Amino acid sequence: MLVALLLLAGSAHAWPTVPLPPGSQGETVSESMDYNGLEMRASRFTAPGRPDDVVGFYARHWGEGSHVVTPFGERTIVGHATPGYYITVELAAEGAGTAGTIGIVEAPRDMTRPDLGKGFYRPAGTEVLSDVVHNDTPGKTRTIILRNRLSPYANLQLYGGRLGQDGWKGTAMGKCLPGSSECLVHYERAGGGRLVLALSRDASQQTSIVVNME
Repeated sequence: MLVALLLLAGSAHAWPTVPLPPGSQGETVSESMDYNGLEMRASRFTAPGRPDDVVGFYARHWGEGSHVVTPFGERTIVGHATPGYYITVELAAEGAGTAGTIGIVEAPRDMTRPDLGKGFYRPAGTEVLSDVVHNDTPGKTRTIILRNRLSPYANLQLYGGRLGQDGWKGTAMGKCLPGSSECLVHYERAGGGRLVLALSRDASQQTSIVVNME
């Protein structure tokens, strides 16, 4: 996932371009996303060489002192601020090369905090980690990531009841028991609409809830 975004001041500018290392192959992921209330564009690429080589490419391109390198588990994040925007390049080793994801986020024009997860049920004590809408997909696909300390089973009982009230019907349900550490359910709604609910509990007894709907 992308690191926390730096808040920048500034007026609207043309969207910046981000070069790819020599020999790379890239593709657009989205030309219009709403990422936690901010306008965002995303692309991905594969490059020859290790992540350190790609970090070196961007260090030379942006210059000393104009970027930040942050280790993030098995990934590396390169961040760069430009007037009106913030760029992140997320890198991970893939075979003999490197897989990269580029995110360009428009700086907020005010300090109003967005209501992440708006319109979607959140049990008491649930934190919304991210809320992303892909504006350039036919159904404006939305992905919400939440976290709480309820078990996957307890979460599913709450969500199943609330989604049923909202017209969603489970169409494919994996085996989810009180002791399950992972649960996955697919839903559909009359008149169109699909939703996938994936729940996973980690060693710290926190449950991550990933919701994909369109």
